[in-house]
Amino acid sequence: MHPFLRTPKQFLITGLLWSPPCFWVIFLLNSLVEVSWWDACIWAGPAMIVEFFICLSTWYICRMTSLYHWYLVKTIWAHIISAALLNSFWLLLIMLYSEVLNLIFKTDTWRERFVEVVPLFFAVGVSLYFIAILAHYLVLAVEKNRRAEQEVFKQKLLAGQAELKALKATVHPHFLFNCLNLLGPLVRTSTTKAQQVISQLADFLLYSLKYGKETLVTVRDELDHINNYLGIESLRLGDRLKLHFDIDEELLGTPVLPLTLLPLVENAIKHGIGQCIAGGTLTISIKKVGNHFRVVITNPYDEPFRPVPGEGLGLDTLKQRISTFYHHHGQLLTRKNGKTFEVELYFPQKIEKRG
Repeated sequence: MHPFLRTPKQFLITGLLWSPPCFWVIFLLNSLVEVSWWDACIWAGPAMIVEFFICLSTWYICRMTSLYHWYLVKTIWAHIISAALLNSFWLLLIMLYSEVLNLIFKTDTWRERFVEVVPLFFAVGVSLYFIAILAHYLVLAVEKNRRAEQEVFKQKLLAGQAELKALKATVHPHFLFNCLNLLGPLVRTSTTKAQQVISQLADFLLYSLKYGKETLVTVRDELDHINNYLGIESLRLGDRLKLHFDIDEELLGTPVLPLTLLPLVENAIKHGIGQCIAGGTLTISIKKVGNHFRVVITNPYDEPFRPVPGEGLGLDTLKQRISTFYHHHGQLLTRKNGKTFEVELYFPQKIEKRG
């Protein structure tokens, strides 16, 4: 559809922008041909309305003669021929209209005036034609740039989804291996705890299947997911894992990317508490800061003698997902304070709609 006619508001604005050329033509008729203001309005008004739609029709000509697909010389010749044909058609309509005015007013004055103003109308028509095509080519360039940005954004989302799948593929096998190692002794010693692990594992996997394909979930959903994870890890690590939560309940319904907190918690246990002989406390804080909310996850940290395989992979993947979805509105920061590792997340409370 024509970009200036997509909504009544756009059509109204375009019509208002057409008013100055109309007044200019009326002024020229009054000044150069010595036509009264009233006669100039009667003559130029309908003619300029027709020219308005002729200029709008050049949108389709510009689309067919796109500068991205045609050679420049070929494009110029196409517009010269198009301008000549359209303006000849416009002059023919003005001539016929002049004859109608002769019949209405029972005079030959309008025919005589038309002969005098043919060069004027032709110059006006050609000028407005080329102004119209310049405006349309500008709109085409803007739309092409917007489509390119949308395509880049789409590709980033697809890349983010691929990274999310890769992340799930790395977390689940590691976690399932720990669960299976844990279930063996529990089945013999405590069937109640074994059933608890199986239930939490089922909920954990169900979340990944159910919400892994969603664009957004709530903070409450994410906390339920990591609680299932931590419930199993608590049985595995025992007294080595202590938990401390400081959650603002008003933020539980806030939308957030799915599987955002799990990589941070999994990283804190696998590369932090799990590497400490005495274990430590995992602290999760979610608080409101202005129009954003802040997630802070801290854990004790011992510098390993050699790098742990996969260390930092989850954080790098999550940074990319946050950057892709939130742009500059979301942020992930990490810092080491002595023997403590801290991760901070900043997210907007309201998600802007994307067109």
